[in-house]
Amino acid sequence: MTMAPLHMLAAAAGIARLWTDADGVEQQVSDDSLRAILAALDLPAEEPAEIMESWRRLMERAMRMPCLITVDCATPFSLPDGFDSAILLNEAGAVVERDTSRISSEGIAEPGYYQLVAGDETCTIAVAPERCRQLKGRCWGVAVQIPSLRGQGDFGDFADLARAVTSLGKAGANAVALSPVHALSIDDPGRFAPYSPSSRIALNALLGEAETSANATSDPLIDWTQAGPAKLEALRSNFDGAEDFATFLQHNARAGLDRVQQAARDAGMAVGLIADLAVGVDPAGMEAQNDPGLFLNALGIGAPPDPLGPLGQDWGLTSYSPFGLADSGFAPFIAMLRANIPTGGGIRIDHAFGLQRLWVVPRGRSARDGAYLTYPFDDLVRLVKLEAWRADAIVIAEDLGTRPLGFVDALEEAGIYGMAVLPFSRDEDGAFLPAEDYRETAVAMSATHDVATLAGWWTGRDLEWNRQLDRGGQTAEERAVDRKRLWAAIGDSLPQPADDDPAPVVDRAIAFLTQTPCPLLIVPMEDLAALVEQPNLPGTVDEHPNWRRRLPAPVDELLRREDVARRIALLNAERGA
Repeated sequence: MTMAPLHMLAAAAGIARLWTDADGVEQQVSDDSLRAILAALDLPAEEPAEIMESWRRLMERAMRMPCLITVDCATPFSLPDGFDSAILLNEAGAVVERDTSRISSEGIAEPGYYQLVAGDETCTIAVAPERCRQLKGRCWGVAVQIPSLRGQGDFGDFADLARAVTSLGKAGANAVALSPVHALSIDDPGRFAPYSPSSRIALNALLGEAETSANATSDPLIDWTQAGPAKLEALRSNFDGAEDFATFLQHNARAGLDRVQQAARDAGMAVGLIADLAVGVDPAGMEAQNDPGLFLNALGIGAPPDPLGPLGQDWGLTSYSPFGLADSGFAPFIAMLRANIPTGGGIRIDHAFGLQRLWVVPRGRSARDGAYLTYPFDDLVRLVKLEAWRADAIVIAEDLGTRPLGFVDALEEAGIYGMAVLPFSRDEDGAFLPAEDYRETAVAMSATHDVATLAGWWTGRDLEWNRQLDRGGQTAEERAVDRKRLWAAIGDSLPQPADDDPAPVVDRAIAFLTQTPCPLLIVPMEDLAALVEQPNLPGTVDEHPNWRRRLPAPVDELLRREDVARRIALLNAERGA
């Protein structure tokens, strides 16, 4: 069957007309949605003449010499047109090879960035290592929400994190996983949503250290409308005027974050900080506004309709345009990785499916009117491998949900760890997997910031929130069945605890997860302390106190609590040094 011109154009632009939903049913994007998405990509397709012109422009783009190509180490590859007689320079500018036939037939032996030079023409070649760094043995770490840390100010900052990391390292932890520390809007310091950053290259200035007049508070919640401006004022009072204020804020934050990773190394952590890379940025933020040609200006990103979100999701974010990435030689993507990967540490890529495809939604339309937009997966994975190799860091991909075909295999081949989160680690019948069935290529977690804590799940606190906010979800009867399922997996034949007695459940869950073959187990501080409230409730803004909860005490005090010490002993017994 001959494909219609509109459908040919969409396919050439990387828009998937057909997609498979969470139930395995094939769905089809409407022609109206295809036209709206193409228009947002500056490829108008309302009339036949527009389709022809957009097609011509796409073909012209495909014929351009790329600014950068990615290849695997010691693997043959085809040279770009016009570079049959060229020299290869390394990052220091030294000649590595003059025989282009050897480059093409044998590849380039060492990872790094190289310049292929032929007369006045140059092309960057990014040579990726075979795999990312792999962990040796089995270890454990803690996930920390930085603002939740108790210290001298209204909320935790990098100085408080450094002290927490030191205490956790002495207790036996080898890693501390963070939510994103990307820049937020300085013009709106009362706003705090780490996954909706203004820039993923700059840092959140409010997390930089500054002496404040605030006193430690017993309030369990942060009032960002007061705390944010107060911290910004404290930072301004520390500003000496030797540089502009914005530069000072970034230098101050970067120095603070570097001190945290040094504290982790000094405490003997094998990994130290695991940073988090958000999937997108605020379309009104500094990064998208400073370089609009790089981003999907008229498209939002989100998720298609599924049983948990029948209308689909629009996250209110934008991300890089595949065309913008190619035109820029992937420079912003590389800069973003370098800004976020801690040396000797690790990075978690939020919604890592975005390396292969993103659900894009035309502005002003329902998420149901979206479609999957293809990204240069092989190129992006190679760049992740290369930048992680340069930083000697591990890489974790958030791969929860409906995975694209071949996605997991590709990441495993690249040495990128997936995630195995206890609530989601089940078989087709809903039974929780035994510990031995967890993937060796995944990082085990008791929970994430977006799901109920162990104690909150067991006591049904999340169900209370769902009822209060009319969010649907499990019924009390369904949760009762799930409690039995969980206890059957983790309970070690002991009597099932009462619904209002989560402490033994937390103990058994942690003990269970230590037995998985996963090389790293991450336990959120909220689970280590058996707290019932979760940091964030997806799909809410003000209805739930997202990113506002303080820990009940400073970390060093929490670690001395009998129940927390007991859980750390469980972790160290199986995963200690």
